[in-house]
Amino acid sequence: MMNMTEEYNRLIGKRVKMQRITKKVSQTDLAKEMGVTQTHLSNIENGRAGLTIPNLIKMHQILECPISTFFVDIEGEKEAPDNNEITLENVMELAKLLKRARA
Repeated sequence: MMNMTEEYNRLIGKRVKMQRITKKVSQTDLAKEMGVTQTHLSNIENGRAGLTIPNLIKMHQILECPISTFFVDIEGEKEAPDNNEITLENVMELAKLLKRARA
């Protein structure tokens, strides 16, 4: 069973990931610009690590989004099946980014 901190980390991590994908930024590129490892960013996106205030500020600047993007209505967010959280369009964009990163 998850405690509240773990639950918030998971919800915030999902928002980080979706914002990154929406802005068409690869995980590798965002991690590099933030000055963290790709593993650490992956852990944030998957809720295994919390987002520090300095990293939150860097992320909002790099992704050019309000800080509130990661927190709006977080308390009211209900658990949704994973298959409803990422659209086919998001997956296709991610695949394109990955393909370019490997080239």
